[in-house]
Amino acid sequence: MLGCFPDPYPDELFYSICARFQDRLQYPSQRSTVQDLFQTKNAIAIVDLPSKLNKLVAGLPPNSGYTVEYFINNHTLLPFYRPFLPPERLHLIQEDMGGDNGSKIHARLGIVAGIIKIPDHLRFCPLCIQDDKKRFGECYWHRLHQLPGVEVCPTHEVFLENSSVLTQNRRRIYEFISAEQASQIVSPCPIDPLNPSHQILLSIAREVDWLLKHCHIVLGLENLHKKYQSLAMRNPDWVTYAGRIRIQELLKAFKNYYPLQILDRVQCPLDEQIRDNWLAQLVRFPQRVHHPLRHLLLIKFLGHTAKEFFELQEAPPPFGHASWPCLNPVCKHYKKLQVKECQITYNQQNYKPVGTFGCTCGFVYCRSGPDESPEDCFRYSKVTFYGSVWEESLKALWEDSSLTLKQMGQHLGVDFKTVLRQASRLQLNFPRSNTKATATELCPSLKPRKKPLNLNQDVIQSSRKQWLKLMEANPGMGRTRLRSKAPALYGQLYNYDRKWLQEHLPSPKTNNGTPDVDWDSRDDQTMETVKDVAQQLKQDFNRPIWISRTAIANSLAHPASAWVKRHLKRLPKTAEVLAQLSETREEFAVRRVQWAVNCFRQENIVPQRWQLVRRAGLRPEIRELPLVQEAIATALDSFNLLGTVEDAEGKIKVTL
Repeated sequence: MLGCFPDPYPDELFYSICARFQDRLQYPSQRSTVQDLFQTKNAIAIVDLPSKLNKLVAGLPPNSGYTVEYFINNHTLLPFYRPFLPPERLHLIQEDMGGDNGSKIHARLGIVAGIIKIPDHLRFCPLCIQDDKKRFGECYWHRLHQLPGVEVCPTHEVFLENSSVLTQNRRRIYEFISAEQASQIVSPCPIDPLNPSHQILLSIAREVDWLLKHCHIVLGLENLHKKYQSLAMRNPDWVTYAGRIRIQELLKAFKNYYPLQILDRVQCPLDEQIRDNWLAQLVRFPQRVHHPLRHLLLIKFLGHTAKEFFELQEAPPPFGHASWPCLNPVCKHYKKLQVKECQITYNQQNYKPVGTFGCTCGFVYCRSGPDESPEDCFRYSKVTFYGSVWEESLKALWEDSSLTLKQMGQHLGVDFKTVLRQASRLQLNFPRSNTKATATELCPSLKPRKKPLNLNQDVIQSSRKQWLKLMEANPGMGRTRLRSKAPALYGQLYNYDRKWLQEHLPSPKTNNGTPDVDWDSRDDQTMETVKDVAQQLKQDFNRPIWISRTAIANSLAHPASAWVKRHLKRLPKTAEVLAQLSETREEFAVRRVQWAVNCFRQENIVPQRWQLVRRAGLRPEIRELPLVQEAIATALDSFNLLGTVEDAEGKIKVTL
């Protein structure tokens, strides 16, 4: 029974609660604390997303009132990630945090594969430390201060400070260190209210604080994507005719909004050379999970706070929800809600939505929107296809000599000119039995328009000047966008001065405007970086780390780390160097033996064989390998060359 378990403070990290518990009881070993808290020897101290909470709650007094859900929602970092996760994945993570298997939690969140890491050290606000001591008599770790992207304290508007406590200490995995033990007297560093970058950092901290304390909404990836699409489409410069987001235009606006140093500082850089960068993925691929920081940056860029975004009511579709009526007067479904799908495009002149509707009878019509009243669904701007039912009805009416063209048009829902045009297209008999006139005589507009053979040179020169002026006013704009800005001017030059026009068009863009990536250059650059990192790992005086491909990739700085993890097939030289520098288990064991030898020499101790094996951490199957046996024998022989003396405790000391 955990009778002395401390009551949590506001926004206190679960790790901090356990650390204060350890300070109270003064356990003889760190592992004893973990075993008492979680009723198992297999638990470890985890800063952000702990597991085995069911066992801890079971060990609390019955009247404590604490539950697993309470600890998760109020004292772990999961609420920061919750709004941007699929509901089914969130449920699995909550089960993992309550249960015994916590190894999958970070993988489910995408933290393992992502490039956004939690801070290396636990952090604190100097003024929060003072306030906590005045209010509670002791200070503690605030969970808000431990999140990536939070660089300032939103309460006191000062920069956070690093403590000496590592968030991922692989050598002391059972250790809980309280803020009281690690607190330092540091002068607060306030932000500059006139510095735009500082204000962005303050805004991010406030948004994260709101997510932790007040956001319980889980929209799901599809609904998040719809909200982003809806907000982005309010800016006509970011939307194509087909309703897709212009990623390059959006990227330019985004990078103009956020300084590059801010994006780098919060670990969200944007590489224009990567076609599917994280910003493009957010607005185009709703099936991918992204770090909350990226979502918050996009939400702020789109003009909303997190609170406004999640409370934002979904804008109704410009043409309402399915179904829509068939507007074919000769169809049995006329004005009945028969159409199930609406394809939406956008007019590039006025950026208004255009809906296209098609009935099973083949009648397809479109309408400019948005609809402003329920009656608007019964109108159309034009008919795209009349369909087989309408055409068969026209053929039948055409043969009825008692009907005039006007009467036929009234029956078919069109004017008499449309009747003539469609009859001509269907190659019906002319003249009809009740008239001697041909279709072009009855409707002169059916005559093909003849283009003049040439155009006045003054008009051509004027058109050329207008086109050059248009290009000068829009530098960097592609052919399609220029053409959409002046379609009549483009058409005139295309018809009468095509050669000149081809010579004065912008160079065609390839790869959607994204520059080609020079993978050969990246390969050379990354290869040298890999060599340097591997050398640094070997020269590290701390306990050796296995120099594997994964260890080297994790030690690389961004973006080289991402290139090695995701695009190694494009980096053949780097892959070859990685294979050469990666250690086998046997080589790693030999290096651990050498490290253990250096440790004993610094301590002036001549170890026995079992002590050397234990310090090097050699398993039975490893110590039997030939190279490892040779390394152990060589190490022991090197100690035999030195003079030794036995101290009072029986340890053998080296005498130089």
